[in-house]
Amino acid sequence: MNLLNLFRHPKNLVDLTPDDLEARLADPDTIIIDVRTPGEFQSGHIQGAIPIPLGRESIIATRWPQNTPLIFICKTGHRSQAAAATAFKLGYTNISHLQGGMDRWKREGKPMTH
Repeated sequence: MNLLNLFRHPKNLVDLTPDDLEARLADPDTIIIDVRTPGEFQSGHIQGAIPIPLGRESIIATRWPQNTPLIFICKTGHRSQAAAATAFKLGYTNISHLQGGMDRWKREGKPMTH
């Protein structure tokens, strides 16, 4: 993985606030992918999020068609940008991420599950 991707915002990546993401949780077609480590995921995550640690994005191509809406989540928003860059390279086009990551989600008092 290119570490520069952690700090580069992919051109077509849509930034979501916690409120934006919360509004999209009810959409059954949207896939929420948490790219944090397994330990981070177990410490608390968004209901329905699927754990796929950063660096394992190729799994996405085996599970969902390229037109699937994807939302990436990490701790601060950097790893989710890197995962999104990889998903764009895999041919996905409808990609968002939680700006500020789980840190922001928690600060804004949004619900988590363990």
